[in-house]
Amino acid sequence: MRDILTRRNVLIGAGGVVIVAGAAFEAGRLWRKRHAPSPYDDLLARLDDRDADAKIGEAVLAETTEFDAKAVAAGLRTRLDRVTLAQAVAKDAAEGRLLEAHGWVVPETIGLLCALAVKAA
Repeated sequence: MRDILTRRNVLIGAGGVVIVAGAAFEAGRLWRKRHAPSPYDDLLARLDDRDADAKIGEAVLAETTEFDAKAVAAGLRTRLDRVTLAQAVAKDAAEGRLLEAHGWVVPETIGLLCALAVKAA
């Protein structure tokens, strides 16, 4: 009887797993809702779920009297220039930069990104 666990079979199986995993990852991107291009797409790409995050953004905007999207975007680009979103959020929390909106307390960077998601829609 032939040996089933040959190097060739293992490589073919591993290649198949990689192809299936890659297809599953890309399929999620294909089925995700597409949004019209906006001047803030470079920032909004950092959000996991733009539609869900826009709900937080609506709450932030409801608590804000003035919101200049261009100025906020410029400030966020500077803040996120050389750090990840997670690092910026951690810095917000450490420095006490938090926003409250409809009972939610969120780091300022997240709140402003979510508000931009609303303005970009």
